[in-house]
Amino acid sequence: MQITSKSSNYTLLILLGIFLLSFISGCSRKPEVPIRKAIWVTRWDYKTEQDIVELMENIDKAGFDTVLFQVRGNGTVFYPSALEPWAEEFDHQDPGFDPLEAACREARVRELQLHAWINAVPGWRGTTPPPTTAPEQLWNSQPDWFLYSKEGERQPLQPNYYVALNPSYPEVRNHVASICEEILNWYPEVAGIHLDYIRFLESGVEKDYPRDARSEQLFSEDTGVESPEKDRDAWDDWRRDQVTEMVRVISDRCRQVRRDVQMTAAVYRTPRIAHDRVRQDWPNWLRRGYIDAVFPMQYDREIPRFESRVSECMDAARGYPVIMGLGTYLHGEPAVTLAQQNSALTQGCQGVSHFAYSSFWSTDPNVAETPLQQERRVQILQERR
Repeated sequence: MQITSKSSNYTLLILLGIFLLSFISGCSRKPEVPIRKAIWVTRWDYKTEQDIVELMENIDKAGFDTVLFQVRGNGTVFYPSALEPWAEEFDHQDPGFDPLEAACREARVRELQLHAWINAVPGWRGTTPPPTTAPEQLWNSQPDWFLYSKEGERQPLQPNYYVALNPSYPEVRNHVASICEEILNWYPEVAGIHLDYIRFLESGVEKDYPRDARSEQLFSEDTGVESPEKDRDAWDDWRRDQVTEMVRVISDRCRQVRRDVQMTAAVYRTPRIAHDRVRQDWPNWLRRGYIDAVFPMQYDREIPRFESRVSECMDAARGYPVIMGLGTYLHGEPAVTLAQQNSALTQGCQGVSHFAYSSFWSTDPNVAETPLQQERRVQILQERR
């Protein structure tokens, strides 16, 4: 059948209209991740396999949909890795069960999403170095990977805090990316990788790191500036770029293993503070697609300041998914948590995440739960999925 010029043009107009409508709809559709009510489970919240069974049962009954399960703290891990030793909480030895496997199993039977929570740059914690019985721990095996001062001194061990790896080194980025790849390859039920401490440390515990000769040479090669003293803005921008590059490398490597993996990050409370204090440009990570959602750690006892900072985060995110992190452990009154949760959702956050599991349940069988924990469960966790 011969198609006339008029009918042909009409058909083309219809097809063009359909295309434009689809294009406009696609552009206006905001990205989304399936997270509404999440909770951080720290590495100190479990010691045995039965602990994991019970905490997953509690989390499920409380109506959470996503569990951020910590499996790397400070250069040690909570699964049988080929790359890093067992955690010091298990005396760097196989505890006789696989915590990550147990968490995946218990999450699966309860239809919970499980994200592997990774502390990215921490290399050790506390004032005592790792024992010589753990020679493969990075403090012992890769001393050059840590931050060094201009005087050639490694960042000193911190009381109750971390010493960090140098994110400007490609081998550091690749090492952390390899840990994430290992998890995704070995544990198909892990729905996402949740990056934490993906930044430089706060100014109170770090100097002008990294000032070793190699880092300064990399800076000079990348920027054309002779030294950090010659251009402090360029130095800060360069360090910020190193953290962003670490996020990119980890994200790319993870998505090569599994295209549908959810990449998220716990980030500093506002983009301005993150940018200036810890050189973390998380709005840029969202826009470039390196991560799918951010969890601003909005840990605050005050409601008005919380609300103001949430607003700043939402403005910077520009429609990309934000899961607001609540410092539930700080709140002496559950009403504060509820007010902050409602404010975050009203302002457009896709969901909230509570820090942490121990805010609601006792994690020590020898310690009775507190009235505040009971009250939080009644008042905060009554909303079902």
